[in-house]
Amino acid sequence: MKINNIELYNFGSYEGEARFNTCVTNKRSIILVGGKNGAGKTTLFTAMRVCLYGYISMGYKSPNSYYKRAITKLINNNAKMTRPTDAYVQMEIQLSNGRGVDIYRLHRSWVLSDSLTEFYSVEKNDKTLAEDEVADFEKYILSLITPELFNLYFFDGEKIADFFLNEGSNERIKEAFLTLCGYDTFDIMRRNFKRVKGSEQKTSAVLDEYLAAKDAADAARHSLQDLTNRLNACIDDIGTCEADIAILEKDYTQKGGITEDEWNKKLAILKEEEKKRDNWNVLLRKWANDLIPFLMIRDQVHRLKRQIERENNNLKYRNFCEVLDTLDVTKLIETDITGIKQQAFILFGNEAEQILDLSFEQSASLLAQVNQILDFDVEKVAKCKRAIKRSIAVSGRTRKELEVSNVATVQEYMRRRAELFEKKSQLLTDRVALEQKVTAQAEVVKQCDAQLTQTQARLMADLKKASISDISARAIVMLDKLQDVLYQRQIEKVEDFFRTEIRKLMRKTHFIDDIHIDDNFNIHIYRTEAFDPAKLAKSIMAAPIDQVFEVIGEASMRELQHLAQTDKISGIIAYCKARPTSPIMLPVEIDKTSLSNGEKQIFIMALYHSLVQLCNYEIPFVIDTPFARIDTEHRRNISLHFFCGLKGQVFILSTNEEIDSDHVAIMKDHIATTYMLENSGSQKTKVLTDSYFEV
Repeated sequence: MKINNIELYNFGSYEGEARFNTCVTNKRSIILVGGKNGAGKTTLFTAMRVCLYGYISMGYKSPNSYYKRAITKLINNNAKMTRPTDAYVQMEIQLSNGRGVDIYRLHRSWVLSDSLTEFYSVEKNDKTLAEDEVADFEKYILSLITPELFNLYFFDGEKIADFFLNEGSNERIKEAFLTLCGYDTFDIMRRNFKRVKGSEQKTSAVLDEYLAAKDAADAARHSLQDLTNRLNACIDDIGTCEADIAILEKDYTQKGGITEDEWNKKLAILKEEEKKRDNWNVLLRKWANDLIPFLMIRDQVHRLKRQIERENNNLKYRNFCEVLDTLDVTKLIETDITGIKQQAFILFGNEAEQILDLSFEQSASLLAQVNQILDFDVEKVAKCKRAIKRSIAVSGRTRKELEVSNVATVQEYMRRRAELFEKKSQLLTDRVALEQKVTAQAEVVKQCDAQLTQTQARLMADLKKASISDISARAIVMLDKLQDVLYQRQIEKVEDFFRTEIRKLMRKTHFIDDIHIDDNFNIHIYRTEAFDPAKLAKSIMAAPIDQVFEVIGEASMRELQHLAQTDKISGIIAYCKARPTSPIMLPVEIDKTSLSNGEKQIFIMALYHSLVQLCNYEIPFVIDTPFARIDTEHRRNISLHFFCGLKGQVFILSTNEEIDSDHVAIMKDHIATTYMLENSGSQKTKVLTDSYFEV
């Protein structure tokens, strides 16, 4: 199928008539349409889909009010000012009939008056088809590009990631795979054989058991996949919730947000430091009043101390002599009293003048004050001043923290934080429940598969005894087996092409080393990593087998079993221990959500290109926003290997920031024609032929 020309009339930003000649050759198959944002590229993209498929292109099952409302919005606003308003999209396409080429002209038009009316006509080789022929043609077009393939051939770079990565992607990939291979007919044949067999009066009980077992196994596997998808979505939601919590806390902190407790703690610090400084200042004042003046006359204080001590000794001597001179003491002492007094003078007396003439109590008090003055360490003053300075610094920092802090939004912050933690808690609960359900359903799948194998064996044995007329039952079993074989062959083709394609598109040599598409059409990608044999053996010995599978992955475990030529853990450990120091290279599965947006886009484009290789006939590709999320470094590879490698006619709708002059130069030998879309202030798109930005 090829599109030879396109005409738009009062459609979107195309006021009046706009024409595109899109004829291509086998060598030059690219139609490059350039325009800035809002110039009309996506409108052209939409017009082509609507012309081919009408309401089906928008996902509706009939031309209902929603479809009519969408078309009404697409009719040019200036044209709608005059009623009735005419608008149409016309395409000329060529289709091979096996012997030659037929030219079809598709004309889908609308008249907007009080309501919208749609008209659709088809000409084949300049002959208008009858109504029933048009219906047959629509069915044929839908068989070429089914609704399952819309998003593959009408490729929106901004949305294609959703097709391959969002929830339910395995089902979409499976439907596209079956349609591209033509294997969707297997289900039709199986239903017909089952219907024929069911119409017989005597139905084989064993066949009924087999059909029931097959349906049960398919349903169990589908339920398992659904639970697995829900579990993966739950895990992703937990990660998103944790990220939201981290962002909330970081944002709140950066904006100065603190809790009331933190605010009160900072205020308490200020009060405590002020109290400390008050105490230290009181101490400094006390020292200044009571001690420091005397420290300035330290020598005089020393002399005072010595004077007090001498006078105290003299006072002791005088008191002693007074005691000796009393009559009672004199009678008791029969020795020389004068000698005793002389000896007492030697011990206590002196010739110093009694200046102070203090009592023992007075001298003791004064001596205590003198000793306090003389023993005072002047370094205490310096230490106290340094402590006050440090306290002032602490208070200054705390005040600055309070100045930039914001406690006003704490309630909203705490509310939002509580909501996120509650959501995370619920998700964790859901995760545990889903994990239990997945484990239980996996066991159901295992049992159903075992039951299917048993009933299939019984059916085959029964068929060997049956007459040749029981062809329907044989065909059902044959189709199931053939389907599995053919599926695997085609999947291997996709995997092989992907391995080659990803190396062409991605500059990293160690990005994705392998791919595996499982029975449920889930995509697994791997990177080969080096493992130290000794550490690997130690890890395997230290953990239960299920944890080993979880840590290194099933693919790595299968590779280890292959290398060790045994599935026993003891044998694998022995193999690792017997290895030399050279590392063991094992495939480690890559979490697709961990890829950057650019890496995801390159992975998707490689997978997309690999998948469409299964189609045995040419269908036009219409690619809008071709370089979504792709960095400059990889755009050259995409231009050279992806756009130029697509089989069939390729429409590229681009801005000058995507396909530039360098990319045009790379694709020049493949470009059939270029168009430039310009949109004036009146929202009218002007189409310039053989023009593309600065090229």
